[in-house]
Amino acid sequence: MATSPISIYCSGALYTGGQGAIDDLKGSGFTTVVAWALHVTANGDLSFNDTPIVQGGQYTGDAAWPGLLDSLKQGATSVTSLGFSVGGWGVGDFNNIKTLIAEHGTGSDSPLYQSFAALKQAIPAIDFIDLDDETTYDQASTVAFCQMLYNSFGLHVTFCPYCNTDYWTGCFQALNSSTPDLVLGLNLQCYAGGGGNDPQDWINALNQTMGSGFAGATIVWPGLWCIHGTECDQDNDPADMQTKFQAWHSRESIVGGFVWLYDDILHCQKSTADSTADYAQALLQGLA
Repeated sequence: MATSPISIYCSGALYTGGQGAIDDLKGSGFTTVVAWALHVTANGDLSFNDTPIVQGGQYTGDAAWPGLLDSLKQGATSVTSLGFSVGGWGVGDFNNIKTLIAEHGTGSDSPLYQSFAALKQAIPAIDFIDLDDETTYDQASTVAFCQMLYNSFGLHVTFCPYCNTDYWTGCFQALNSSTPDLVLGLNLQCYAGGGGNDPQDWINALNQTMGSGFAGATIVWPGLWCIHGTECDQDNDPADMQTKFQAWHSRESIVGGFVWLYDDILHCQKSTADSTADYAQALLQGLA
């Protein structure tokens, strides 16, 4: 994953959009694509949104999808990194992870291990797993899950917080103190429930937790919601995003960030004429 990622979260459009979506993302200027959301069921199977893609330790999703995702980083492309985001609001993923680890552990015979082994085998282009825990906040199981992902499959992790600073900084310290760079960074939600977040608060919390010399500004990557809604009249167009990222870069030395959500860009494109590339350029110019 690039040290200064320009990321975009993509939902169902990444699964159903075929070659058109892949080509759009490859030519956009975004360096990182985050597939949202991967859900962990009670028995350890995996779904991408509502579509089962790993069942009983076998990949069962669209047979063409792994090849399309692999091609994101091939040929003429701006994309250098691919992640899958687990969780979201009002889902049971992290409760399921906690229960699965308590009952089966994280060894090679555990359902959780077997599901992520199947996912990584089917889609070797995956570089990291993004943790969007908005419900459970159990540090012990989160740390064990992340260690399994990294030690068994070479998958780094990112965090995607919107609140609960102490939990996230505690997980970060527990993981990166023993394995530096296991956690690549924090995709900080600065929209919806996280609309009041100031990146400086999270930078300060990380610096305080990790101690003298830690550069929290290099790994706190704020995100904004693109234009969306039924009338395409909510939140930030590219010009708004560029202005906000310029302010963060100037004030806090922020070096990366993300846009939520690719599907909304596509939905509103006819109304706004704002392309995926326009949003990427807004971040790139704002952080220049």
